[in-house]
Amino acid sequence: MHDSIAFLTDLALVLGVAALTSVLSQRLRLPPVFGYLVAGFIIGPNDFFPLVADVGTVRTLSELGVILLMFSLGLGFTLRKIGRLASTAGLIAAVEIGLCLSLGYVVGQALGWSRIESLFAAALVAISSTMIIAKVFEDQRITGPLADVVYGVLVMEDLVAILFLAILSAVVGGSGSTAALVAGTLPRLTLFLTVVVLVGMYFVPRAFRWVVRLRREETTLVASVGLCFSLALLAQMAGFSVALGAFLAGSFVAEAGVSRQVEPLIRPLRDMFAAIFFVAVGM
Repeated sequence: MHDSIAFLTDLALVLGVAALTSVLSQRLRLPPVFGYLVAGFIIGPNDFFPLVADVGTVRTLSELGVILLMFSLGLGFTLRKIGRLASTAGLIAAVEIGLCLSLGYVVGQALGWSRIESLFAAALVAISSTMIIAKVFEDQRITGPLADVVYGVLVMEDLVAILFLAILSAVVGGSGSTAALVAGTLPRLTLFLTVVVLVGMYFVPRAFRWVVRLRREETTLVASVGLCFSLALLAQMAGFSVALGAFLAGSFVAEAGVSRQVEPLIRPLRDMFAAIFFVAVGM
């Protein structure tokens, strides 16, 4: 009983303060995200305000925001569309990540950091925040080919981030060479993508066309969220990012041609948990 009260207290605190600061932020002609960050500062562990929400609870809830946002992005990308964008987005991602890695490492060395610290700094600046970019694009109403290419680059970065996590974790732990780790991670990632895409493309579009034909929004919403979290969990169990699994789930639904029916149902849920994500960042 105590745990449920603590959870409800944290949820009420996060959403209540976020609502107030978001309204205030917009009254000052600032983006809502600024208000969410301020809310995180207010309810976070600091000496200025007596309100303190549990950081672990908020972080867990914020993960749901990442999953739902990546699912929403996937709704705009059929696998055919991803294939068309792969060469352009891949080239841009390769150049951008290479430059940021080089510059990040050089700056770290210039500041007198160790080799490992410089590598971490380089990896951090090489990967963009999908949440921030998606929110800015939505607020600015940026759509079309430009947005598609940028989101394609972000997906490529998420795949590279999987390699970064494996390599840097091993570097810190001192286990194995970089080449061996990449050689071990790439086949696993390729196998995971191949199996999930083949199975998903066979079952999901058929199933969702049937679900949408029932004309029950509640059923469509539950089926969509269920698929989203299931593939996110599968990706995590395979040792990869939950964002990757959620994005693939959205792409499978897009292949069914029912994105227009699913996206409006997902949006309110996505926006609420995305707000919690930015509050978590502010904390």
